[in-house]
Amino acid sequence: MKAGEEEGRPLPEDLLAIARGSEEGRGRLMIYLGYAAGVGKTYTMLQDALQRRGEGVDIVIGYVETHGRPETEALAARLEVVPPAIIGYQGLDLREMDLDAIIRRHPEVALVDELAHTNAPGSRHVKRYEDIEELLRAGISVYTTVNIQHIESQNDAVAQITGIRVLETVPDTFLSGADEIRLVDVTPEELRLRLRAGKVYVRNMAEAAINRFFSTGNLLALRQLTLRYVATATDQQMIGHMRARAIPGPWPAAERLLVGIRPGPTAGQMVRAGYRLATRFDADWVVLTVDVGSDRPLTLKERAWLTAALEAGRRLGGRIVRLRGEDAADEILRYARRNNVTMIMLGKPRGVDILFSPVYRMLRRSRGIDIFLYEPKGDLARIPIRWQVPHLLSWDYAASLVLIAAAWGASVLLRGVIQPEFLLVIQLLPVVVTALFFRRGAALFAAIASILAFDLIFVKPYYSLTIEDWGYFAAFAGYVVIALVVSRLAYRLRRTLPRIRESEAEVEAVAGLSRDLARAATRQDVFDTLARHMQGFEPGSSAVLVPGPAGLHVQAGDAAYPLPTKERSIAQWAYDNGEAAGRGTDNLPSGTGHYVPVRAHRPIFGIMAFAFDDPEGVLTPENKEVFQTMALLAALALERMG
Repeated sequence: MKAGEEEGRPLPEDLLAIARGSEEGRGRLMIYLGYAAGVGKTYTMLQDALQRRGEGVDIVIGYVETHGRPETEALAARLEVVPPAIIGYQGLDLREMDLDAIIRRHPEVALVDELAHTNAPGSRHVKRYEDIEELLRAGISVYTTVNIQHIESQNDAVAQITGIRVLETVPDTFLSGADEIRLVDVTPEELRLRLRAGKVYVRNMAEAAINRFFSTGNLLALRQLTLRYVATATDQQMIGHMRARAIPGPWPAAERLLVGIRPGPTAGQMVRAGYRLATRFDADWVVLTVDVGSDRPLTLKERAWLTAALEAGRRLGGRIVRLRGEDAADEILRYARRNNVTMIMLGKPRGVDILFSPVYRMLRRSRGIDIFLYEPKGDLARIPIRWQVPHLLSWDYAASLVLIAAAWGASVLLRGVIQPEFLLVIQLLPVVVTALFFRRGAALFAAIASILAFDLIFVKPYYSLTIEDWGYFAAFAGYVVIALVVSRLAYRLRRTLPRIRESEAEVEAVAGLSRDLARAATRQDVFDTLARHMQGFEPGSSAVLVPGPAGLHVQAGDAAYPLPTKERSIAQWAYDNGEAAGRGTDNLPSGTGHYVPVRAHRPIFGIMAFAFDDPEGVLTPENKEVFQTMALLAALALERMG
């Protein structure tokens, strides 16, 4: 038991969590949650707003979608409305919430409907929930609405229930920061009556909706899913309350979940299922993928699947880990035991994958660790065979065959011209070359093929696989074994060197930066140190930007860092709002640069600015975490200086 618990006092980390959750000047967030359209979320939100206005609270409508419902329109007409912004896109005028106008008006509470909405192209943020984050940071409280199918961790379950996958989702980490989640609930029978009466959709669409998405079975399942979600959220609030007040309870030992994924169409589903499992067990969780070094680069589709899954894990609060190794099972188990993982989630082998999957080896060797096998939900298309089995035949096998054929032909031509020992060396050359430059499977293939070719031509009786002179054949077989040893060493060298090169920048960016910052004596020393480590991370231009009388300017790093008006405004937004912005983010993503605030707690000291030569290859989820860590280390050093 910790000291804080023995003395009946809350633990420091619990008080810190409360302090972060109640940041001074931040608005409060209330979410109206329903299990389907038409349950009355917007209507209830407007009713509550009118009641609060009667109590003297300054409330405006930032954006409300009435869907033409007379009762809802009547309530909305009684509240002040901030006119929406009109954004032109492909000849259309799209209405969006005017974020800047609401901030200028600065009411106590703003009503913002449809939390999961995707903003029109050209908007400051990609998603509406990010607009709401900016309102909250500006000190404006927000009432908003959302349905259960738009919550990211519930997306797969809803798709399985209804057969419809919703594309607009909100990360659970956003909802976990809500001050209150209010359930808006009606019975499925009442909702179906509203549909038939045309109160949810226009009348000619109601029957089709009732017969498909709004069937009684679907509504019952969605309602149960929503009730469970609200119960879980309430339970988390209760636990936070107990911890903050040091109320004794049977707190279990901490669980840690590892979700092992590989590039494939179900990777994103597994990550979301892992989040749900981690939430159920109140566990820390890690999303891990292993590059097993097949020497085959990922296809564009495979890379997109993997990046999307890792990005989903990052949004849902998981730690992202990418490893390289010769065997996926070995690497996963090694990481699990080194990091005290108690649960591992893996994909259930399917189709031909059953013959090659490392899952069975992990089941045998994972003593003390619970294994969960995930079955993809919904009506998935059959996974192509090429994604289920190893790529056994590829260009390196073909190259090995060509080398062996060339050596075989040369040996036939030189037979009787040179000594047999030299012929032996010629036959061994394809094995050595393959071992040095190709993967292990190709080297083994070359060794076996060379042995057979050598026996066929040079071992009596000729042109037969039978053997008379075993000593001569054993000598060649010994050379082949040596070649295989060379293959293994060469393979490890090829795998290790790129890994060292790639990790060198990360190690220097974190461990080296921490060491150098400890020696910094002035604020300028900190900025110079940070800029130096930024420049050594990846090819491109980088700088540290700090505010001045004329706005942000380069304080350290590349003095010629490109800062046209657009890039300067994106960097300024990142500074004003304390969030990463620009390329690779959901905040002003049309920019060229990637901008990370240098902050630890409340003050923001500046902006880390990156303009990479290959932004798509660099701005991976794990690299973004490295940037955030660098910014945090620099901010802590600056805070110590006062």
